[in-house]
Amino acid sequence: MFKKHLTNERGMSLLMVLLLMTVLTVLGMGVMSIVINNTKTTSSERDNQSAYYIAEAGITKQMKAAEDAARKLYPLQTTAAGFYTNLESQIVKTSTLTDFASSFGEKPSAKVTIAKVSGENPRQYKITSVGTIGKRSKQLEKTFTISWEMKGGLPLNKDLAVYTDTTISLSGGAHIKGNMGTNSKAASTIRFEGGAGIDGNIYVPKGSENIAIYKPDYMKVPQPQPFKEQAQFQLPPFPSYPSYPLHPNVTVGNEYNKYNVINNGVLQVDNYLAADYELKLNSNIAFKEIKMGSNYTLYINVGSTDKAIVVDHLNVQNGHIILKGTGKLTIYVKNEISMGSGSTVNNDGDIKRLNIYLAKSTASSNVKLGGNQKIFGSLYAENADIEMNGSGGFQGHIFTGGKNVTITGGARAYSTLIYAPNSTFQVLGGGTVKGMIVSRSFEGAGGADVIYESINLNEVPFAPGGSTEIPVGLITSDPVREK
Repeated sequence: MFKKHLTNERGMSLLMVLLLMTVLTVLGMGVMSIVINNTKTTSSERDNQSAYYIAEAGITKQMKAAEDAARKLYPLQTTAAGFYTNLESQIVKTSTLTDFASSFGEKPSAKVTIAKVSGENPRQYKITSVGTIGKRSKQLEKTFTISWEMKGGLPLNKDLAVYTDTTISLSGGAHIKGNMGTNSKAASTIRFEGGAGIDGNIYVPKGSENIAIYKPDYMKVPQPQPFKEQAQFQLPPFPSYPSYPLHPNVTVGNEYNKYNVINNGVLQVDNYLAADYELKLNSNIAFKEIKMGSNYTLYINVGSTDKAIVVDHLNVQNGHIILKGTGKLTIYVKNEISMGSGSTVNNDGDIKRLNIYLAKSTASSNVKLGGNQKIFGSLYAENADIEMNGSGGFQGHIFTGGKNVTITGGARAYSTLIYAPNSTFQVLGGGTVKGMIVSRSFEGAGGADVIYESINLNEVPFAPGGSTEIPVGLITSDPVREK
């Protein structure tokens, strides 16, 4: 009996051992499967992460190469075109980078491409990097911008009354007192007709001296001379507008008779209670509109330091703006400048104290001064055509990217550099310019006069300075993103 019981126990023990071994085997295989899967996942994640870092390293390396090239070339170039042409010959390309340490027996690589996105100044580029290790790849990209700032003042010959990139046409008694020149090598690019004349020299590109002039046989004009150095016309970069808080509301008058001279960002001097209102600028400020009416006067007191105003609409339909204090005022106009008959801004004041910027917009496509409208200050219009007629005029420097500039009917622009390299420039019907004109083409007719007057370009407000130092914002970039 005892033996039989012992045999049964041994049988049960063997069965338990077998069951335990089976369970342990199953568990072991499960654990092994988990370990293998985790190892594969970890390996895959490792390769993905490694490919990401390789692609990122490729971007970093080629961005550094691009920045080094830009910094090296910047002091050596005198024009934006030359700078970008030489820079892009070095950086716009595809490179395969393999100088990475091996990782788990795999040799990493990065294929990096730099492509030009825009052709303007500042100019945008995109850098794309594909990092690869084994069978894993990651693609990253980043955009960056390289800016060119003109150096050494405006690129122009400083002793020319009229300087164009293409044609010059004088007729109907038009007269230039001073030198003139053109960059065009074409035949008959300078035309004299109908009593037109010049008191000064004519400059043309070397080799075109004998073909540049068209004139009647009876007319005597100076023989053209070759330029010692031609200039490439280029507008300075138009500034980004600052952001200032709106001026708080202001009420004038008394408790029985009040007027909101500043209401919800609109400064309105068009009520007798607001006549001769003085805006005291303790800091830079913004308005939605500055509105003049009823021939009233607004005094803007800038104090002893320079101040700035950002305004959507400078609306001087009927009134006058006079500056007080000793500081300078810069007005950044976002949308439109409106001038009515007889209205003035800084009339007979120092033009060095007022600079106006006019941004590109549908409403700002044209700036027109006539009917004794006058602005004593300097204007930089991003894209506006300029028209002055009657007895109106801008007594200051004018820069514009517009396509047309017209001065006619007795209008005058004195002590002025008018820098309009994209424009067809016309002085007609008794219009007068005293200073310097730079334009794409020029036409003088109907008794027009252009009288050369030397201008200190270092004092022109929109002209870049003479520094050749590398600007702080030479290269700016966006964050890296995964494609």
